[in-house]
Amino acid sequence: MAGLRRDAEVTAAGPCRERRRRWLSGLLLALLAPLAAAGEAVLPGMDYDPAIPRLDAVVGHGFGDDITAPADLARYLEALAAAAPERTRLVEYARSWQGRPLHYLLIGSRENMARLDDIRAGIQRLADPRGADDAALERLVEELPAVVWLAHGVHGDEISSPEAALVTAYHLLAARDPAVAAWLDHTLVAIDPTQNPDGRARFVHHYQASRGLVPQPSPIAAERAQAWPGGRFNHYLFDMNRDWFAMTQPEVRGRVRAFLDYYPLVHVDLHEMGTDSSYYFPPPAVPWNPHLTGPQRAMLETFGRGNAAAFDRAGYRYFTGEVYDAYYPGYGDTWPALQGSAGMTFEMASARGLLGQRSDGSLVSYRDGVRRHVTASLATIATAAGQRARLLGEFLAYRRGPDDGAVFFLPRRRDPGRVDALAGLLRDQGVEVRRLAAPGRYCGEALPAGSYAVAAAQPAGRLATTLLAADSPADAGFWAEQERRAAKRLPVEVYDVVGWSLPQLHDVEVLSCDARVGGLPRLDDIPSRAAPALDPQAVAYLVPWGERASARLLAGALRAGLTVRAAAEPFEHDGGRYPRGSLILPGGEGVADALTGLAETTGATVSAALASWTGAGVDFGSERVSTLRQPHVALAWDAPTEPTSAGAWRYLLERKLDYPVAPVRTRDLDSAWLDQFDVLVLPASEGYADALSDDAVANLQRWVHRGGTLIAVADAVEFLATLETPLLDTAPEWRVGDGAADEETGEAGGSDQATAPAAPDAGEEDPRGPVPGAVLDADTAAAAVAPEEERPPEVPGVLVQAEVDPDHWLGAGLPARLPLMLTGDRIFTPLRLDKGTNVLRFAAAEELAAGGRLWDGAAAQLAFKPAVVAQPAGRGLVIGFVVDPAFRGMMDGLDVLVANAVFLATGTAVPVPPPPPLNRR
Repeated sequence: MAGLRRDAEVTAAGPCRERRRRWLSGLLLALLAPLAAAGEAVLPGMDYDPAIPRLDAVVGHGFGDDITAPADLARYLEALAAAAPERTRLVEYARSWQGRPLHYLLIGSRENMARLDDIRAGIQRLADPRGADDAALERLVEELPAVVWLAHGVHGDEISSPEAALVTAYHLLAARDPAVAAWLDHTLVAIDPTQNPDGRARFVHHYQASRGLVPQPSPIAAERAQAWPGGRFNHYLFDMNRDWFAMTQPEVRGRVRAFLDYYPLVHVDLHEMGTDSSYYFPPPAVPWNPHLTGPQRAMLETFGRGNAAAFDRAGYRYFTGEVYDAYYPGYGDTWPALQGSAGMTFEMASARGLLGQRSDGSLVSYRDGVRRHVTASLATIATAAGQRARLLGEFLAYRRGPDDGAVFFLPRRRDPGRVDALAGLLRDQGVEVRRLAAPGRYCGEALPAGSYAVAAAQPAGRLATTLLAADSPADAGFWAEQERRAAKRLPVEVYDVVGWSLPQLHDVEVLSCDARVGGLPRLDDIPSRAAPALDPQAVAYLVPWGERASARLLAGALRAGLTVRAAAEPFEHDGGRYPRGSLILPGGEGVADALTGLAETTGATVSAALASWTGAGVDFGSERVSTLRQPHVALAWDAPTEPTSAGAWRYLLERKLDYPVAPVRTRDLDSAWLDQFDVLVLPASEGYADALSDDAVANLQRWVHRGGTLIAVADAVEFLATLETPLLDTAPEWRVGDGAADEETGEAGGSDQATAPAAPDAGEEDPRGPVPGAVLDADTAAAAVAPEEERPPEVPGVLVQAEVDPDHWLGAGLPARLPLMLTGDRIFTPLRLDKGTNVLRFAAAEELAAGGRLWDGAAAQLAFKPAVVAQPAGRGLVIGFVVDPAFRGMMDGLDVLVANAVFLATGTAVPVPPPPPLNRR
């Protein structure tokens, strides 16, 4: 808009431009005036009890007049609870990373709230109906209210739904309306106003700092264009609408505990989407998770029709059945649905401020979002009240569990700590886990005592199966359609990752077979490892490498200033076998006590060596045993890094490995202060080439050659590989043909260009003229229209197998194969042996897929290509992670690999010739 241009242009344009600017400001004020007036009544014509305080009386602004800060959201809920104590219960269910409280306000009739404990007990009985009398269960179906859970603001910059939460709560408590009273006779409504107070606080701070005299709706107005990382994410920059089954964040862990207290029959996650859109509610798009049932699908249509009727009455536009699917189990609708709920997502076009401008010039307001979310919420409560008995009956049927004799076994034999963590994760989300008190034989194998068993035939069996099975297949016709779309270069209709098997993510062995395990004891608490009794007179203390617990102990030992050495080769000592990377800590005063404490907190195995003689392998004093330095770790932070990648790396280092990391602004990568650090992580980003100056690139090159360890993640690998003087001698590949591998050559389909008509020679006078003709057939027609140069097909997120180089120290402690989460379109050429090492490479095409759907042709091109590379550079080292090992904080099986890259590198650098000239393409 012209009025938003530079002052010099406005002045030069004269009085006409100035009148237009004033007209625009007047228009905005005129638009806001009736909105403010409308805000005086939540619903026009409704009689509200004055004893229930309005928002302006508590925080100083009315509903929808301003963006309410997290502290004021909590303050208003407290005021509502104080005004109606007999109809409410305010519960703090978690604290955010930054210490902000997360609440839900439970609202019901006086009668229902008076018997709340009995209601909760009845819901728990329906949630696990095994052994209960059928008549008693039917009485519960007849008597219990339906719990409706309205969860708002999981993305902190999706701003209207938390305000709608306050309006909805006020309406339920203050409206003198027989309909509302009837709803609350049949439902309990839990209102969580913000699932992400840290992200919302970040957005509110941004908005308040950038707002002006009147709201500016332009898409490029500062108040609507957030600085990195934006308010979407929590403190560690996690998208918590992907975290429900991984439960890495405290906000999500608290939310899951609260859910399991009441097992809400209806769970709604209220969001915002692009400004140009309208409003979305279920039914969702395909694909559906295969463990959702027909009655659940029908129920979602019932709720959708109820919402549609309310929106039609109000004259609001909406859509259903598009974009938002119900497949991935980490959403705030699919995870509750897999517990038996009617799980739903609502999405409103976002103003990203008080006013937003659409592409067609129309405006959407903050209050528009509040009104529509309130309309959908009240319609949902009304539908739930009317469908109470049906909801309870179908929930009971769902919780009777699937008729499936399969049992998943988690043998406790490789990295027991990781197996324990997975079993605890399942238990914490309501899955019944049993434990072998003694060794037993199941699925044709002898399993050690302490192994875990998870039966599919249990109340949470469908959730357990989708989390533990290698794959949760969608309809075959859906995948065929996505292959067709991908072949035509149309966007595939998959919203998120399609592979998520927890055993693969944790790199934990899993067996599955029909078995009877009802007699095994249930898992209540994970038994802790007994602290070792370490002889203070030992010459050294030994820690076998390969477990995350060992990595955490190493981090703690380095932070404590202990001397730590790592063996580059395996050895044996006193009957024990120690793999490559195992730690040797020389004895001395206080070392035994320090290691005892670290073993208690980490669960790592530590043994005392009373003599240094080894039975086989390297000796303690060998040159193959390196002293590790305490690395100072920096993490590139701020634009252009991808926030979720930067946040996940910070989370992995600080919370999973318990090691400090310094976030460093990317604008400071040209600073001499970089020499303070030993390790620098470049998270995923496609923008390094544009964002980093030549001085910054040169500084990085010098820093590495002087001895730094540079870790590049995903797109950052391509950045380092395409420098004028590359730091990684690999190259991103173009896409090859879409077909299967050629039977004669074994190559993946050949290049598309090979069968296209030949281009004219560069020396021809008219390169745009005719070219030699070609005869096409069914096999070559697709190649003839394929782009000459294009990226490989985009992978939506699948689990694949990678092979580990057993001779490189970066693979120390790792199994021969590791599952990885593959996303995006990055495929790189292998490093040649004289340049570096392909530490992990993708498995052969026929062995590659480990979970989820890998597009046809992608496997052939990926096969044997590098997933992790390491290349010396001067006295330093560059490590390239083509696949991000910190992905969403859920790849527990890769924590040791990251620990190798961060900690072991300090003991492996060797001098090499000076660096080459430093230039960037």
